[in-house]
Amino acid sequence: MGSWMTYRFAELVPVAWRNGGGVTREVARQASVDSPGWRVSMAELERPGPFSVMAGLKRHFTVVGTHPVTLILPDQRTKLVPRQSVVFDGDTAVECLLPEGASRALNLMYNPLQWQARVAWLTQGEPLQRHPGAETLVVAVGGTAWMSSRPAQSLNDCDLWYWPGQEPLLAPVNAACETIKFETMPGTHLLSIDLRAMG
Repeated sequence: MGSWMTYRFAELVPVAWRNGGGVTREVARQASVDSPGWRVSMAELERPGPFSVMAGLKRHFTVVGTHPVTLILPDQRTKLVPRQSVVFDGDTAVECLLPEGASRALNLMYNPLQWQARVAWLTQGEPLQRHPGAETLVVAVGGTAWMSSRPAQSLNDCDLWYWPGQEPLLAPVNAACETIKFETMPGTHLLSIDLRAMG
């Protein structure tokens, strides 16, 4: 099994939003001196307000808190219950409403000209097929999870595992996907993020 890193939500550094609407905890990003091609973060949504504009990026927004979130986009109004997602362009004007109180969201932002991304919930007992060279993250939502081969290394709510990718030239051309199996407590859900470089 490839090497991975564990990120505890409680240990992630909170950074206040410029508009005062909440705080963001960065989990991981593409290592880059310039603007990173992708970034994963956890956002605490504390009060209604607009999102920052992220021109040139695609945003994948998933509610991982206990309360629903309503997003108002130019052409739609979307109420997202926990574990629902929406994808939109980073330069879109978005207003966030919190009809039942503060919540939490996982944000994936990436440059679609450089990266292809997939965000999906794993069904109970479904193994993760990790592609060679991919950047892979798994988030536990609502409870405790552990890898079947590493039962002592568990995740709690909103903790994450991160498997860094390889440079494309270093990834074996015909390497098989890595299969990772998980166990969870009742009520726990696993969200997987798969990022692969284009070209």
